[in-house]
Amino acid sequence: MERMVLETKQMLELYLNNLQVNVTGFGFNQVWTDWRELDYTPDYNKFYFIQDGEGWLKIGDAEFTPKPGQWFLMPQGVRQSYSYTQGPRYTKYWCHFTARIGQTNLFDLLQLSLYIEPNEQAEPLHLFRDLVASPAGGRVTSPLHLKAAMLKLIAYYLEHAILNTESIGTVEHSATMMKVMDYMNAHYRRNITISELAELVHLHPNYLIRVFKQHFGTSPIQYVNRKRIEETKWLLISTDLHLSQISSQVGISDVSYLSRLFKAQTGCSPTAYRMGLRS
Repeated sequence: MERMVLETKQMLELYLNNLQVNVTGFGFNQVWTDWRELDYTPDYNKFYFIQDGEGWLKIGDAEFTPKPGQWFLMPQGVRQSYSYTQGPRYTKYWCHFTARIGQTNLFDLLQLSLYIEPNEQAEPLHLFRDLVASPAGGRVTSPLHLKAAMLKLIAYYLEHAILNTESIGTVEHSATMMKVMDYMNAHYRRNITISELAELVHLHPNYLIRVFKQHFGTSPIQYVNRKRIEETKWLLISTDLHLSQISSQVGISDVSYLSRLFKAQTGCSPTAYRMGLRS
């Protein structure tokens, strides 16, 4: 059981490390009197954080009458409806966004509650206000500010809505890709080939690469190299091993290649990394 939980956490970390987010709309306003649409399926996710008023939502087969202080997730690809009621109209923070790992929506992979009700409202309010206050498109860095604000919102929601450590859903090839990842985690310190991985799960090598990248947003070799660099970082700060010894230990025989790979992933050389963290 402990091993299963560890593997699940590793897969979740891999998903989130390769998460690609795009914000398509956001705001803070009171809904109009014609706020109503029935049985439509959006190609984006939505967050609604209700501040005042009343109304009605249907997400899949579940119906809700959200109350002020509740934060709702309406996932992409799920049939939905919404409508105002006869009472005061909703005032809410809202945003539309995509959140994909490879070609898969994040919320297809996780078993989440469709709403949370934070005990304290200050942090969620701060996060939504940061999103709404993100710099306009005239600044070069505007996309970065917007994505950073959106990622913080997603992180908060996941931390409060994820149901358990086994809540990663199954999509096509999940079990197969988990087997490949488990094998790479156990053997990344030696030279692993795509042919070896493909033979393990009885897939053509090119097909394996394509499915793995669709599933995780990265290739098997990129994943293996990331594992090697993470161990290299740990060995640099926790031991006095020479880089040639570390190189051999993490499964990269060419020290120059390890240095290039390390700099490409971290922005500094192994020597600079060690000196910087020990100074």
